[in-house]
Amino acid sequence: MARAKLQLKTIENPVSRRSTFSKRKTGLLRKASEISILCDAEVALIIFSPSGKLYEFGSPSMNRIMEKYQKFTTIKDHTSFSETTEMLRLELENLRRRMKNLQNMYKHMIGDDLGSLSFKELKHLEKQISLGSRKLRSRKDKISVEYIGFLKNKEKSLEAENANICKKSYRSHKSGDIDLNIMEKES
Repeated sequence: MARAKLQLKTIENPVSRRSTFSKRKTGLLRKASEISILCDAEVALIIFSPSGKLYEFGSPSMNRIMEKYQKFTTIKDHTSFSETTEMLRLELENLRRRMKNLQNMYKHMIGDDLGSLSFKELKHLEKQISLGSRKLRSRKDKISVEYIGFLKNKEKSLEAENANICKKSYRSHKSGDIDLNIMEKES
């Protein structure tokens, strides 16, 4: 019995779409691994999920394959050294700008250097901090509840152990009294 050909189009139901993405991603990663092992091929696979999460596979390693790919495309495209240098310089500038923005965002989050922010930016920052605070409090409360449960269980086991020790102590003390009474009667 042949399977019906699947019509390729975006899956409308978001739950089904996420489920299908997860299953197909797993299968694709497995196939990439298999082809690298069976055919002794160098394989690199990069997947960005719809939410922006990165999944990657590289055999023998992603960095090694990416370097090899960049060398190959550089030779293939006949890009000059100066063009490559310029491209790297621009990328470095972008990374420096991004790092500066992240440093400013960090300062704002801890309450420093707020003078440069507008009212709207301050309001947005307040919402972000409030949301982060709620998440932190929720996580802290969850850990506290788990720890309290752990301590209650430990308390119960220690109480049970204490009760057993008391019973054993009482029995040995009681049997020792009987032995003394028997010894006194015999003498």
